[in-house]
Amino acid sequence: MGFGGRVALAGVLAAALAADARAALGSVEGLAPERLFPWASFDPRMPTPTQVTGVVPGSRPLRHAELLRYLEALDEASDRVRVVQYATSHEGRPLVYVAVGEPETVADLEAFRKAHLERVDALRRTPEQDRQALASAKAVAWMAYGIHGDELSSVDAAAALLYWLAAGEDERARGLRRELLVLVDPCENPDGRERFLALTAAFAHVRPNPDTDDLSHTTVWPWGRGNHYLFDLNRDWFTLVQPESRRSEVIASWLPQLMVDSHEMGPHDTYLFPPPRHPFNPHLPPDSRRWWDRFSADQARVLDERGYGYYTREWNEEFFPGYGSSWASYHGAIGILYEMSSTEGTLVKQRGGTLRTYAQAVEHHVASSVANLETLAANREEILRDFVRGRREAARSGAEGPVRAWLFLPGHNPEWADELAALLRRLGVEVLRLAEPTRAESLRDARTGETRTMELPAGTWMVPLDQPAARMARVLLDPHVPMEAAFLREEREYLERGKGSRLYDTTAWALPLLRGVEAYWTGRKPGGAWRDDPVPQPAGALVEPEPSTPVYGYLFDGGNDRAAFALAEMLEKEIAVRVAEKPFRVAGRAYGRGSVLVPREGNPDSLPRALREVAQRWRVEIRPTPTARAEEGPDLGGSHFLPLIRPRIGVFAGWPVSPSDYGALWHLLDVEAGARFTALEVGRFAVLDLARFNVLVFPPAMEGARAYRAAIGQEGLDRLRRWIEAGGTAIGIGSGAEFLSDKDAGLTSARLRRQALDRYPPPVLGIPAEEAEMAGPFRAAGLAPAETDSDDTLAQGGGQQDGSKGKTKGRSLEPAAARRASPYDIAPLLGPGALPFAEGFPQGTPVSTELVGLRDWLRLLLPPGKREAELEDVERADARLRRFMPQGAILAVELDPESWLSWGLPPRIAVWFGASDTFIAESPVQVAARFEPLERLHLGGLLWPEAAGRIARTAYCTREALGRGQVILFAEHPAFRGWPRESRRLLWNALVYGPGLGTQWSNPW
Repeated sequence: MGFGGRVALAGVLAAALAADARAALGSVEGLAPERLFPWASFDPRMPTPTQVTGVVPGSRPLRHAELLRYLEALDEASDRVRVVQYATSHEGRPLVYVAVGEPETVADLEAFRKAHLERVDALRRTPEQDRQALASAKAVAWMAYGIHGDELSSVDAAAALLYWLAAGEDERARGLRRELLVLVDPCENPDGRERFLALTAAFAHVRPNPDTDDLSHTTVWPWGRGNHYLFDLNRDWFTLVQPESRRSEVIASWLPQLMVDSHEMGPHDTYLFPPPRHPFNPHLPPDSRRWWDRFSADQARVLDERGYGYYTREWNEEFFPGYGSSWASYHGAIGILYEMSSTEGTLVKQRGGTLRTYAQAVEHHVASSVANLETLAANREEILRDFVRGRREAARSGAEGPVRAWLFLPGHNPEWADELAALLRRLGVEVLRLAEPTRAESLRDARTGETRTMELPAGTWMVPLDQPAARMARVLLDPHVPMEAAFLREEREYLERGKGSRLYDTTAWALPLLRGVEAYWTGRKPGGAWRDDPVPQPAGALVEPEPSTPVYGYLFDGGNDRAAFALAEMLEKEIAVRVAEKPFRVAGRAYGRGSVLVPREGNPDSLPRALREVAQRWRVEIRPTPTARAEEGPDLGGSHFLPLIRPRIGVFAGWPVSPSDYGALWHLLDVEAGARFTALEVGRFAVLDLARFNVLVFPPAMEGARAYRAAIGQEGLDRLRRWIEAGGTAIGIGSGAEFLSDKDAGLTSARLRRQALDRYPPPVLGIPAEEAEMAGPFRAAGLAPAETDSDDTLAQGGGQQDGSKGKTKGRSLEPAAARRASPYDIAPLLGPGALPFAEGFPQGTPVSTELVGLRDWLRLLLPPGKREAELEDVERADARLRRFMPQGAILAVELDPESWLSWGLPPRIAVWFGASDTFIAESPVQVAARFEPLERLHLGGLLWPEAAGRIARTAYCTREALGRGQVILFAEHPAFRGWPRESRRLLWNALVYGPGLGTQWSNPW
């Protein structure tokens, strides 16, 4: 079926829904072409959006099928337009981009693309040759619209822009086609858009309601931001978990010079675009700021002409590389972000009294898009030269700098290294594979910073950094990306004064750490036979036994993820399996803890056929064993081979569950593992038959544990307790874990640190109390008189000797802050693996690594006459420490090798952590995973000393029996955004092993 046929098929239902929506939404004034493009003249043979869809631009949001129908009409009518499908959404909607340019360019896009790549190849020629090679070259722009489904206006702007670019006969349109090839991604998230449009139509009024509290604006859970699996696609640009993110591969294959990324924000705002504010990622091309200023000035001029307000340099920062405009920058593109105040497709009465319409929102994006394209065209040759020079400089820096290559060894799980290599290639990064072993010196471990000399095995991957994509490689692979000291001081001031973080997203994302890869970097590129070999793909099979050889059962290693998913399918098919709790050797092969035994006894005669299907689907090798007698370790028929039972999983969804956090679980179970589960609405807890499930998962909630308590209530909590005691496994994640561990719930002895302050107050690692008092919000408690106390020993030396035997308990007249540049001049904590990557970047003044007891630290802040800190004082001091908890860092966690939760994992793993608290746990709680001590805790990202002191040696994952069941807690989402591999395996073990290994269940009837 051709593109047009697919569009027609996808559009049948959507067109009917759109007709209903038109009737429901009422009439909102749209935009005539002469308003959007007052200078333009148009080819009358070209179809307008209104002619094809019946919708005047800006009068209401286009449905995705309507948009595709218009794109098809343009494609058929114009030799200046070509529509290219690059992927299909989960719900079956085509994902396309539209190429617009001169007919001879569009006629053979692939030939133009290859020629463009040759022209911008930084290593093909010398800098002196650039001017001649690029003088007449076209620049390429990628214009992206609507990555968040509930941000509507930019998609309609894309349709209007495409009409002018294709049909415009004025010199401005002709000039853009002559100087540029414009690639328009008109609707990046059709599934989310359609869900949101269905919700707004469902709650629409005959007359559109401008009240932003109306349901036609707020809609209901899960809203429309994410795709089908509720992923925020603007955080998936370099991880490519979702099919929509295949656009990253396409963009990398085009190497555009401009990348526009269009969004919406809160309804009471105006319009935001670059330049951004700090922190700036040090791997950004050095020309970025200069071009942001140039593009911003032209864009501001256009909006000024139309009388629209806007702003720059406020909340958007350029540190996290995972946004669309940001990601493309590391390939050399000029990244431009738009943020328009939202109207949800109708109109909004803003707090200041302004009535903002959907048509105006569309107009902002159209005007800005035209301005950006014209700036690109006007500066085409200079931008192309800067683009090539920047990529050449990146390759030179990679060849001469301190980091010249990254190496990924097969390590604990070779497939994770292979997956990382394949991902980087999709992102446009060169990766080579070692054909035969070679010796390498001066390799630095990404986690520990240790220097090693080793024999690299065949199959090792290398990312050489003497390549034009070196910036992209470094920003994705370096374990730590430093921030400048000026921003760090500002961030601390905001935190100390209780104004919240200045950071917009996570500060750590290093792919080798998150993917569990044994990774090293080196300043000396290793020799050896490195080749551009394909990534090996594992094959699965059921190995046939030798003729006349008996078969006791079948075995496979349970270490990799595919094996774990295969085990889940076997349980789903009610195949009887056992799992080894100790390593063993049988029939000449060694198997590790967590390996799976499928005995013949207790399984049907059709077992080989079923195992063959599972082996092929999950690409695992399943081998027969002729005997139960082990050569080493326990025999296969003994008590160390534990039976498992089929998980019957329920995952809570609906308000107040975080949609994206639920989506990560949904995608893991549904897509990656192919495992059945039931989504359970929290609001229906009182009427749910919990007995149908043996696993219940509580994802993070948007308003924390209190939202779960409010939704479930005491009666529901009592029901949950009885269900666990009867043999259920309750798994809490983030605030879901906070709900289960609440001291009033009585479900587990594990406690949030802030609920265990009476017994385990955190130590203070950071500035003295008097500095903290100076740094925080102003207090006005008057002067404290000096008091002597011969029994007190002051923790921080803030008092003065007065000649008596004791020390003065009052404040010093010259506090410690006077000896520091600023009370906010504090360096973050850096682990040994991260430390080399901060060299050359001032980080602030380090604090002492001596831990101070919280009560001792507090003494200088106690009011006159008060000798000891009480619990309420400790709680206030701990609340200050919690302000410094990570926005998102990668931390080191140690696993208990005796816990079945750790099966398939190495002794130490990396976890992404952005929670506001951790857990204190002691017997009878089993700590399956705990954070490493201070000297090994930090792997990457911003970690303040105060947070490190609170986190070190606390629990990341716990398990505790309750009656015949159990409660399992994760302090943070182990499958955050689909990124981590190691912590995700912890979760998978809890889901699949938990019902069989962690509970007491009855014998079959």
